Amino acid sequence: MKNQISLFFTLLLGVIQLTLAQNLIRGTVSDANGPLPGANVIEQGTTNGVSTDFDGNFTINVAEGATLEISFTGFLTQNITVANQSSIDVVLEEDTGLLEEVVVTALGFTEKRDKQGSTSSIVSTKAVVR
Repeated sequence: MKNQISLFFTLLLGVIQLTLAQNLIRGTVSDANGPLPGANVIEQGTTNGVSTDFDGNFTINVAEGATLEISFTGFLTQNITVANQSSIDVVLEEDTGLLEEVVVTALGFTEKRDKQGSTSSIVSTKAVVR
């Protein structure tokens, strides 16, 4: 009986230690205009990750000393090392190197610099119904 009690407390302490080694991090991801819904918050080197909600908020449980990788399409990715923080607010900057003007056509994508003046075309097709 003493061995079972000793084993139980050893297991209990192990579970408590694992729980304490995790950090619950809450935060907000935004840009200069406001919150970014759907931004990715990933614990670097793992598959542990979440997306921000409609208001740009997230909650993630990470290992002590973990690095969070925060990304969103069209913005520069930020890496933040978690010390003993429980709240992290991140403002992402636009990745202006990736932004170009693009014109969408019915046949595909064309960069604006390839077009001169205005263009339009109509393609007529007949549908055969059998």
